[in-house]
Amino acid sequence: MSGKLLTPVKGQIRYSRTVNIGENQLTVSFQAKDKILPYGIYPRRLISYLCKYITSTKAKNPKIKLPKNKLNFLKEVLNINYVCGKNDTLMINNQLRAFAECLLSIHYSNPNDKSRKQQDAIKFFDGDCSWLYDEKQEWLGEITLSEEMFDLIKSSAVPISEQAVNTFTNSRKLDIFNYFTYQNYNLHLKRMDHYFELEDLYNLFGSGISSINEFRRVFKRVIADIKQISSLEIVPLGKHGYKLLSNQESLLKIHSRRKTNEIKDPKLAINEDFKQKLEKDYTAIDIEAASIYVLKRIERGGKPIENPHAYMRDVLKNPSWYRNERTLLVQSIHKMQRDDYQKLEDVKHKITAQELKARLSHTYVLGLPVELRDLYEQLRVPGRVIVKNAPSWDYVCFLFWEFMTNRCVEYSDCSIESLFIQLFKHLK
Repeated sequence: MSGKLLTPVKGQIRYSRTVNIGENQLTVSFQAKDKILPYGIYPRRLISYLCKYITSTKAKNPKIKLPKNKLNFLKEVLNINYVCGKNDTLMINNQLRAFAECLLSIHYSNPNDKSRKQQDAIKFFDGDCSWLYDEKQEWLGEITLSEEMFDLIKSSAVPISEQAVNTFTNSRKLDIFNYFTYQNYNLHLKRMDHYFELEDLYNLFGSGISSINEFRRVFKRVIADIKQISSLEIVPLGKHGYKLLSNQESLLKIHSRRKTNEIKDPKLAINEDFKQKLEKDYTAIDIEAASIYVLKRIERGGKPIENPHAYMRDVLKNPSWYRNERTLLVQSIHKMQRDDYQKLEDVKHKITAQELKARLSHTYVLGLPVELRDLYEQLRVPGRVIVKNAPSWDYVCFLFWEFMTNRCVEYSDCSIESLFIQLFKHLK
């Protein structure tokens, strides 16, 4: 939840926010003593993981299984796919500590016994969980929710987009996306549209923004990013508001439970459960490429494979065996992604190009690594030949679309595509 008072300040701190829901009110409060409050994208990803675990497993007790080590936790739960430096590690651990130690209160003006039960100063976790953020302690791999939090998640967890949680790195952007997605659901049921005053949106999501004029510019960029992954129709009406046109395409899809006994390949007898276990240690691309290699090995004949699962693990431990299959697979993925991009509506192509131009204009060339500055100048001044054999603007927009929509962006380290992906990571 965003608000004007949500800023990390040392010492006694409390944040409270009240919103009107029809004729009723909801008040959410966070408080901490001599600490900072949780803020930003990582606490949101953690609470999303906790809710997903409880609801998807239909858990009957508050014990939550976490990845086997801290590195996998950062990658699978917080979606951090890079090696953290000292400052990053300190910031992440501070936020994990703030999340674990803060107290949550929820008050309704119209409470009931279940989904709208009043909550006073409850903790997220039960017992000592300092190992979650203390690097000196042993990683336990299992954490226990407080009984109040466990009951709260079971009774009132709201579906959100996993793609949005993993794609957006800005908490304000994620909050706005979740808010309008939920509003679209309610409005679609009633076959209605709704007009939102910019001032009301500013009061909800304007934390840290000094004026409503600045918020108008920020909100416009956020809507452009949201349209990259969603069909939400949020249309500006003048300078003072937006209208949400409800539609079915923006509803979150319900995924049916996977069949645990589904056979991926009869010859290999590799089911979806085994594939899921492999994904904890290997990427989906590696698993698919290794499967292709093993299938070719069977078709080629020779010594029979007695244990397909064990042989599959041996192949994955030796990437050089399936290097050719992996290269062809990645090329096929990029070709399919290129086709998907070409099939997009023209308006989405324009939004992608506008967002890339905006990020280029907000980035200072001297703040970029030396090897990326020529690429930056080439994009800023497309008429000049700064980089020989530079790809077309349309192809660069395609690469940017791949990057922004969290698709496969794996290219050879020495390729021009790889340099562009590195440049996108530095754009503001």
